Amino acid sequence: MTQIKRRWWIPSLLLVLVLGGAWLGEHLMHEEAESSIPTYPVQQGEFVIKLKLKGGELESVEAENIVAPRVRGQLKIVELFPEGEQATVGDLLVQFEQTDFQKRVMDDEQQVESSKADLEKTLATHKAEIAKLEADIANEEANLRLAELKIERMAFEATVQKEEAEIEAHKAKLSHQQAIEKLASQKIVNAAEVKKRQLDIERQERDLKKSRDDLASTTIKAEKPGLVVYGKVWKGERPEKIRVGDEIWGGVNVISLPDLSHMQVKTYVNEVEVDKLDTGQVATIKLDALPEPTFHGKIKSIASLGREKEGEKNVKVFDVIIQIEEEDIRLKPGMTATCHVVVETIPPRPTAAPDSVQSEATEVATAAPMPLYIPLDAVFEKDGRTLVYRLMGGQPEEREVKLGQKNEDFVIIEEGLAPGDHVALRDPLQAADASGLMEEADALPAPQGH
Repeated sequence: MTQIKRRWWIPSLLLVLVLGGAWLGEHLMHEEAESSIPTYPVQQGEFVIKLKLKGGELESVEAENIVAPRVRGQLKIVELFPEGEQATVGDLLVQFEQTDFQKRVMDDEQQVESSKADLEKTLATHKAEIAKLEADIANEEANLRLAELKIERMAFEATVQKEEAEIEAHKAKLSHQQAIEKLASQKIVNAAEVKKRQLDIERQERDLKKSRDDLASTTIKAEKPGLVVYGKVWKGERPEKIRVGDEIWGGVNVISLPDLSHMQVKTYVNEVEVDKLDTGQVATIKLDALPEPTFHGKIKSIASLGREKEGEKNVKVFDVIIQIEEEDIRLKPGMTATCHVVVETIPPRPTAAPDSVQSEATEVATAAPMPLYIPLDAVFEKDGRTLVYRLMGGQPEEREVKLGQKNEDFVIIEEGLAPGDHVALRDPLQAADASGLMEEADALPAPQGH
């Protein structure tokens, strides 16, 4: 009988040990699954909402712009000073093709010389004409004098002969008068013709000067030292930096010599978010090429008119200029940057008038309460409810919450949590399911070799 009892007791003990081991193993696995869920403490403090502006490009606030000369026709670039290098006074910055301009100078020079030769020929002709007219006057004066002497000799002649002499004298006087008037008229005509030719020469000389100036302007040299930055021209659907061989129109910005002590970011904002921005808003700037440091600035201007974004039709953007506060030799024109603009703080920061005086006690008394916020990853949507998993006694429990405003990473909790709470960053149920799947996978037989 005793042996029978011993035989019954041994299997019972083994069963208890197996069940206890199974429960302990499951409990440990659950604890391991729960401990593997990352958590985050509820934060309380100022909540900052920022707008991210990508695709910005650094440029100087002030720069000496070298523009292509305003000449007839297009200009072809044949030589450029290397971009990014320091130019000194007298260095050749841009050289344009000169063949057409040299031909214009030669043509204008020939035109001026030809017109001057024509003027000399005209003056010589006029001189000969005037000399002939003056000789005609002298001849008419002699005829008039002879006629007057003839009248004097006929004082005692017959009346008919005397009248004939007087008529001849009158005719001689008229001829003399006509010769004088013809000379005066010819001088007026000659003067007008000379004036016209002189005006033509003056116009042609102005054209020649313009051609020479245009020829000289095709060679651009540095008048002050500076870092060379190429301008951009539209090529197809987007602006690209100029290069040797490009044909451009006069007035295009070819090269800039920027003042590197004052830099700014030229970026843009989508039309649906432009109302969030205003001049004076603060921003942080990160260079895409350098992880550090972070620069600071303020919005200097926002374009009044939108434009179509390059490469994206029907997408309207507004240009934004953000001036950088710091000076740094690492800030180079053309570098790309990403800006984060502070569009709102909760609670709003006080904007007391410069002449107002408030005690610290008053400020503390009237200060708005600081909001609570958690990461966006800690918020879940289930059956139309907004939930978080708050840790209570080491165990996550569902907690329905009311959300407020959010930024890129966090969201304000208006109801449902308190300072000091911790929330799970993953759904515990999904974590448990994943743990169960891992258990099932461990239970599967190992694959057979072939």
